[in-house]
Amino acid sequence: MDALQRAARASVARICGFYCLGVLLIMAALSFDPASSFRTGAMLAIALSAVLVYKAWIMPNGNHEGDDAWALIKGQDSSGQDPNRMQSDALRTAYHEYSKRAMVVALGLWFVSVVASISD
Repeated sequence: MDALQRAARASVARICGFYCLGVLLIMAALSFDPASSFRTGAMLAIALSAVLVYKAWIMPNGNHEGDDAWALIKGQDSSGQDPNRMQSDALRTAYHEYSKRAMVVALGLWFVSVVASISD
């Protein structure tokens, strides 16, 4: 199960990494106004957190064949457990973990936005 959790975390981390790259590019495009740049970054981080919570909420209903983590459990002994259920639990945990991290980043960006708007 540990390898499955690592694969689920890596899969969600890759998704979040690409999203954060887009957020950073948008923030760089708005760099002429630092307060609005950080505020936009905070709102986009909140949106990422909301999407991750939603994905974790609908996770039990999905079929995961063909996912990254599915390849790890396909050949392993599942010890009588449903492989889809095992992967759903691992992905749900990873989605919640990265959702919390996105909210911490959003709060940090929001704080910097307030400080930047006060200093203007």
